[in-house]
Amino acid sequence: MANLQGGDDLKRRLKAVRLAFKPIGRRWADTAVDLGRPKLPTRPSSMRAGDGHAPGRLAASIKRKTATQRKAAVGAHYTAYFIDAGVKPHSMTKRTPGVKQDRTVFAKKHPGYKPRPFRGYIAHESLRRNPMAETLIEEWNRSA
Repeated sequence: MANLQGGDDLKRRLKAVRLAFKPIGRRWADTAVDLGRPKLPTRPSSMRAGDGHAPGRLAASIKRKTATQRKAAVGAHYTAYFIDAGVKPHSMTKRTPGVKQDRTVFAKKHPGYKPRPFRGYIAHESLRRNPMAETLIEEWNRSA
C-alpha cells in the first residue's frame, strides 16, 4: 500500500476549483453591468414633462442580481427589454381592470422603433474580457 504525498493540498486545490465560479460569475456580471450602462439610452429632460421618469433611470437600474456557485444574473428595469427587442407600431388603448373596455385614448398610434440589441453584446463581451482560465489558475495557486 502506497502513501499519497500532498493529498491534503490536492483536496484544497480541488475544492478551490469547485468553488471558483462565484468570483468568476461576479466578475462577468459586474463587467456586463459596466458595459451595459452606456448602451442604454437616456431620456432627455425635455421629454419628461412631469411624468416622474428621471433621465438615466433605466441605465441606473441595470445591476448584478445574483452571483452564486451555479449562475450569475444581471437585471434591469423591464423597459430595457423593449429597447433590446424593439416595439411594433400599436395604438394606445385604455384598459380598466375587470371591465371589457378598449377604447382609443390617443388619436395617434405609437410609431414603434427598431430594436437596439445590447443584451447579447454585453454578455459576450463580458465573457471575452474575463477569461475563466486566469481565475481558475489564481484560485488553484492561492489554495496551496
